[in-house]
Amino acid sequence: MFTQTTETLRPGDKLDILYRLFQGDDLGQLIDALDNNSVVGLQKFVWETTAEFGIIARRKNFSRREITRKMTPTPQYQKSRGCNQHTYQCKATECIHFNPKCAREKIKEHVKVMAETLQEYIKIERQNEPFEEMLQEIH
Repeated sequence: MFTQTTETLRPGDKLDILYRLFQGDDLGQLIDALDNNSVVGLQKFVWETTAEFGIIARRKNFSRREITRKMTPTPQYQKSRGCNQHTYQCKATECIHFNPKCAREKIKEHVKVMAETLQEYIKIERQNEPFEEMLQEIH
């Protein structure tokens, strides 16, 4: 399914992820099935999607902090895992290559937080009258 050699995902893969996100599916098993580059690509895509929906739903009140405040801070995460690497190395693009198991667990946590936040933004938008009208036209 996902066999990219870079950190980008194919359009069909992005649609699959969007579908799963809108259904409220847990992406943990998908992350387990992906190669390292695709895992990083998935994380980036989910971040971009969540931020985009945050901007749409919250408008000027949006802050990326709404998402990141729910994530375990890197130093705390590293300590809980017994990791002695420099904090700046504890990011998906670096750590995935020398400690993929740990990186995948961190990415799973981040993706879960982003997916939950995305659901909150969708709820906000569904309360918007034009959004509800559009849904009624589709059905």
